[in-house]
Amino acid sequence: MDTADSEVQEAAPTVALKLFLVGFFLMFAGVIVLMASALFSGDGTVSGGAIIFIGPIPIVLGVGPYSFLAIVLAAVLTVIGFIVFLWLRKKAIQA
Repeated sequence: MDTADSEVQEAAPTVALKLFLVGFFLMFAGVIVLMASALFSGDGTVSGGAIIFIGPIPIVLGVGPYSFLAIVLAAVLTVIGFIVFLWLRKKAIQA
């Protein structure tokens, strides 16, 4: 095996781990900010939406007056996520 290949293989898990940890901490910080804003604001409305994929079957959930907008946003982000996944997979196969 080439020395450059072994360096890339050793560096890949550390980069993946760092990206995972950054994503985890960003989600954690977002949850904390949402909880703090809900705690300090007196009255308001809550809306939410989610898309859960079990195999090829999507389960769509929504609650609140703006649930349709939240579900559409979740669907758009899901499509963007699939496109990025396929794009990165194609780059990995070509490399």
